[in-house]
Amino acid sequence: MRHSEQQQQCNRTDDRPRPPMPDFYMPAMWPVELQQAVIDWFVAWRKRRLYQRLLRLSDRQLRMRDLSRPRLIEKVQMSLRQAVEEQRCERGR
Repeated sequence: MRHSEQQQQCNRTDDRPRPPMPDFYMPAMWPVELQQAVIDWFVAWRKRRLYQRLLRLSDRQLRMRDLSRPRLIEKVQMSLRQAVEEQRCERGR
């Protein structure tokens, strides 16, 4: 039996009536706030990883980029929750 014949046979056995469509149909709204929260957490996590990678550089390389090791250490040790809040405050400006 070929696939198309098998599919037709399945369609015949599954001919249950579908529920009627309502007169007014409004699709569900995408959870925009949840999406933004996930994006905020992801961006904060990526920034933390960037700071960790920057800490591998020498002091000379950090000075060339106008960065200081104590400030990077502070950023790496900051909790993700606090980093997300800081990011939201910056975005609100």
